[in-house]
Amino acid sequence: MSGHFLMDEIDDFVDDWHGNPNQDIELHEYLGMTWEEYSLWVACPDCLSDIAYSRRRDIPLTKAVNDNIHDNLKLAARSDKAWKIALLQQWIDSQIKR
Repeated sequence: MSGHFLMDEIDDFVDDWHGNPNQDIELHEYLGMTWEEYSLWVACPDCLSDIAYSRRRDIPLTKAVNDNIHDNLKLAARSDKAWKIALLQQWIDSQIKR
C-alpha cells in the first residue's frame, strides 16, 4: 500500500503471508492496510484503487468510496459497473453501522 508495488501483486503478498505460518502479524498489517482498508478490499477486491486514492489525497476512505460511487453512477447506465456500485454501497452502509 506504500505505492511501490503494482495492484495485481497483492496476491503474491497474500501467498507469502500464508507461506509463513509463524507470522505474528495479521494479514491486513502485513499488507500495510488498516482494518477499514482491509474490510473494503475483502468486500471488493477491485477497490484497491480506492484505498490508494484515499491515501494519495489524504482523505477518509469512506469519502474516496463515496466519490467512486458518484463517478460510477454516471457510467452505470452505459457499463457493467452496477455490481461494483452495489458492493461499494454495502461497504459504506456497514461502516455507518459501526
